[in-house]
This record gives sequence, C-alpha cells and structure tokens, in this order.
Amino acid sequence: MNASFRSVQSRLPWWLAGLLLLTLLSISACQPLQAPVAPAIPEARIEINADGIVVPADFPGGIVSVTFKNNDSRDLDVGMERLREGHTIAEVTPLMNDVMANFEALDEATSDMGSMNPLPAGGEQQAIMDFRTGEFLVYATEHSEGAPIPGASYLFSSFAAKELVGTVEPKADVVVGMQDFAYVMPDEIKAGEQLWEFKNEGDQFHMMMLMKPNPGVTLDDVKAAVAAMSNGELAGPPPFEMVPDGGLAPISEGERVWVKFSLDPGEYVAACPLPDMEAMAAGEPPQSHAAEGMLKTISVVE
Repeated sequence: MNASFRSVQSRLPWWLAGLLLLTLLSISACQPLQAPVAPAIPEARIEINADGIVVPADFPGGIVSVTFKNNDSRDLDVGMERLREGHTIAEVTPLMNDVMANFEALDEATSDMGSMNPLPAGGEQQAIMDFRTGEFLVYATEHSEGAPIPGASYLFSSFAAKELVGTVEPKADVVVGMQDFAYVMPDEIKAGEQLWEFKNEGDQFHMMMLMKPNPGVTLDDVKAAVAAMSNGELAGPPPFEMVPDGGLAPISEGERVWVKFSLDPGEYVAACPLPDMEAMAAGEPPQSHAAEGMLKTISVVE
C-alpha cells in the first residue's frame, strides 16, 4: 500500500470491517509460511517468550529459512515486517503501543513480509523469506479468532540483516505472481506436496484464500460470496470450504515467500479479499481485489 492510504481515513470503519473479514479468513484459510528448508539456505531461529522475543544477533541477509518458536502458553499471531526506506526503529517503536490506532502510520513505515495466524502455544513454524538486507521488526500478540482484541499488547523485537548471505533460490514447483489484480500462475497443478513461491508484483499488498467450491457452485457464485463476505452481507454459510493448511496471509509489494502445500485432486478457487486501497484513496466505492479480477480457478490433478 502507498502513502495515499492517508486520504481514506474517513472510511476507516469499512476498513475495520474488512480487517475483521481478513482475520477470520486468513486464520481459517491459511497455514501461513510453513515451508521446508532447502539445501544451502541459511537458517535462523526466533524464540517468542512470554516476556519478549529473542532474535539472533548475527541475523543473515538474503534468502533465509526462519523457525519461529512460541514458548508462551498462549496461541499467538506472529508476523515479520521490513522497515521501509526513510523510516527508523525509533519512529516505529512507540507506534506499537497501539497498533490499531496507529495502523496508517505503521503501514507507511513497514512492509508486511508474512505472518502466522496463529502460531500455537509451544509450537513452531518455518518460513523461507527474501530478507535482502535492512532493518526488520518481528511482533507477537495474543491470537484472536475474530476482530483484533481491543487494547491487545504486542511483543516486538527489532534487528538488522547487514550481510547478504542467502543467495540460493529455493526450487519452487508452483510460482504465483500476485499482481494488481490477478494471479499469474499455472491453471493445473499436481496433487500432493508442492513448494509454492509467492511474489507480490503489484503496488498493493495481496494474499491468497484457497477454497474448494461446493458441488454445482460456479466461479461467479464464489465471486459473489466473497464480495458479500467483504461487505459483511453474506447470509448463511459460504458456498465453499476453506482449504486447511492452504493459502497465504498478506504480503506487501516486492515481498517473496515460499510455502509448502499438499492438495488433493479437485477444483479449487484462489481469491484475494483485501480492499483496493488505491481506489478508496481516489474516492471510488470500496471493493475487494477479488471483485476486480483477483480470482482464479485451479485444477489439481494426479
């Protein structure tokens, strides 16, 4: 998202409704960022404790496999942010005291690299991310099944990756280019375990909900249901099932993430329910990326 988000502040209630939808869907649709460790890719481990987050002092730059370990007794929502050029940790730190109130300022200062919603208590998950070099922020807050918990506290830790160490590209089975507003990817994918590479090639942040339509449900039916869900107007259950351990939580423009999925044969639909912030900034009616064409049928075959 761009600085033009500033001009849509008057529509923030709609955005909060969209954020509620995003939270509900990304929690149920995604097992974000679970990926295998490819050979020769440097590894790093981040420990989330009840009283703070511990990050290695010599965090490597480039393509890195990161293990996030939740040592807390609660399920947590954990995410990674890149500091945008021209912004500092000193600027961002006080904003973390009230994330929802400072959402606009945080969005301008940081780039979403990916998140885990949730990271279970005592559990761990791996992510392969393209850190390049720069300054970063990792955060954790109590997991919420619905809207963000009002006044929730956030643990966070900042660190720098100064040296480009990870230069090996993971060999992806499926490459997904996320554009404004389309998924550029194969129409047909093999069943079973596959490594997916997601690249945000657009100017806005994007995600992927992965759904399996009910029998007889068309792509137009799915599109209408996603639109109704985005506006909080869906009556009854949606005409599809969310795919467990499938999908991707939001990532910002220019970010890359590698995720491992295992899908059974069948027909699936990928959709991005995020709001078109540029259109809102221009005074146009708010609608989702899916409504603008970021919706795709995928055939999974033996």
